[in-house]
Amino acid sequence: MHTTSLPHRPTRRSGRSLAGVLAALAVSGLALVATAAPASATDEFPSKPTASATIGCDDGTSFITLQLGNEDGLDSAHFDVSITGIADAGYDVATGTTSQVLQYGIAENSDVTVAITADDGFTFTKALHADCWSFVGGIVQTCDGTQPVLTANVDAIGTYGDSVDLHVNGTTVDSADLATGDSTSFTAQVPDGVPFTAELVSVHDGTITDLSGTPHCVQPTTTTSTVVPTTPAPTVPTQVVPQQVNAPVAPAPYVAPTELPRTGSSTVPLTVLGVTLVGLGIAARRFAATRRA
Repeated sequence: MHTTSLPHRPTRRSGRSLAGVLAALAVSGLALVATAAPASATDEFPSKPTASATIGCDDGTSFITLQLGNEDGLDSAHFDVSITGIADAGYDVATGTTSQVLQYGIAENSDVTVAITADDGFTFTKALHADCWSFVGGIVQTCDGTQPVLTANVDAIGTYGDSVDLHVNGTTVDSADLATGDSTSFTAQVPDGVPFTAELVSVHDGTITDLSGTPHCVQPTTTTSTVVPTTPAPTVPTQVVPQQVNAPVAPAPYVAPTELPRTGSSTVPLTVLGVTLVGLGIAARRFAATRRA
């Protein structure tokens, strides 16, 4: 049996399907482009921030030097800098470069802190001390006999030397210009027994050291006397026998006076007495004779 194929119209479905797919992809791509966030430049091209801080000395002031680097970065780096006593500031450093920043006006003998932040969580912190003019010294008070004397010694150990003065009770009594590494000594006399205040002072460094006090080189004269304490006579308590408290008191025994023999007494009274008795006897005899007659 022979079969004959019937003629038919070619279909256009496949062409229409391909066009629809392409259109749908185009719409989806536009939607993705419209809704997707742009790629971060820091993720694709990160910066590499670095930082350092040092303190230096200029003629008359201290300053801080900052080195802000981005030498290995693929994009510019932004730095925020904070320094004690100085207004905060921001700096941008291009890729492959280093920027040097000088900050002046740091007070002498002050402590400062440098804090730096940058991209990608970078942080840097450093504490610094300004001591361009640094000195060590001391003041002592001694006695030259009865005269009080102040002696002050000072050494310049900082980056720079300076003019140093010795003040006594607010008055400059001596001064010297010291280069770094130099030393000097001052002396001054003060009154005995009078309070004083002495200071070593640097023009840039301020007060180096001080001493206050009242000298006593003249010793007061004192008289020492020894007092021997009187020892009181011991008191013997009267002992009382209980059974004799109410006993009668016996009278004191009679003692006859003792008559001492006479020695060297006068005989005149005895002679007078004898003569008187003889006279009386004669008179009695006469009286008796008269009566008999």
